[in-house]
Amino acid sequence: MSKKSAAQQDAERRAEARRRARLQAQGRVVEAEEEEGDAEPDRRPAPPLLQRLFPPAAPLAGKPDPFIGFNYTGRFRPVVANLWLIPRNLFASVGMGLLWTATYIMVDQYAGTAIGSIASFVSFGALVAAGWIGWQRPWLFGLAAATIGYLIYTPYFIYSVASAPAATPPVTASQVALVLLTNGLVQVGIGALAGFYGGYLRRRLADPATRQAAASRRRR
Repeated sequence: MSKKSAAQQDAERRAEARRRARLQAQGRVVEAEEEEGDAEPDRRPAPPLLQRLFPPAAPLAGKPDPFIGFNYTGRFRPVVANLWLIPRNLFASVGMGLLWTATYIMVDQYAGTAIGSIASFVSFGALVAAGWIGWQRPWLFGLAAATIGYLIYTPYFIYSVASAPAATPPVTASQVALVLLTNGLVQVGIGALAGFYGGYLRRRLADPATRQAAASRRRR
């Protein structure tokens, strides 16, 4: 393909200049449309991974302020507020904690079986449900359910270790305490995360924008 001569290029530049002059004479603002069309469109930075996984969700509609009646203003207000809030929804904290204990014990008793797998799923679901039910502060109720459940589970674990056949070398009390402490921290952390997810999921499903998007996908 032959290149344009210098005379042709000069003629095209003069024609473009005349076109722009006519547009200006007609009162039309001449923007650098051609240059903008050739340029790449502005690219917005990609949102963080956490924001992509959990897009913003609006608060639940029709729910009152969970701290109505809480009047403490001391320096430990965040801690006291959480302790004040937990008894206001015992089903989310104690009820889901008891369900977690029952299913977690089944995980021990039926390890490696289908029953144990189902129990493991239900135990995690209990922590998610704690956040779903505990709309006042979902992560807190997930943490509370896991903490209460693990405190009830601890005597069972100690009894099961004490009644098990003697091992070689024998299991010491410090080893049992270390296992309980390590596993307890893990379960409490899982409880807080699961509770947060339960509350987030409830807000997302209740968001009118989410329902409209789901309805439009179904109509396609």
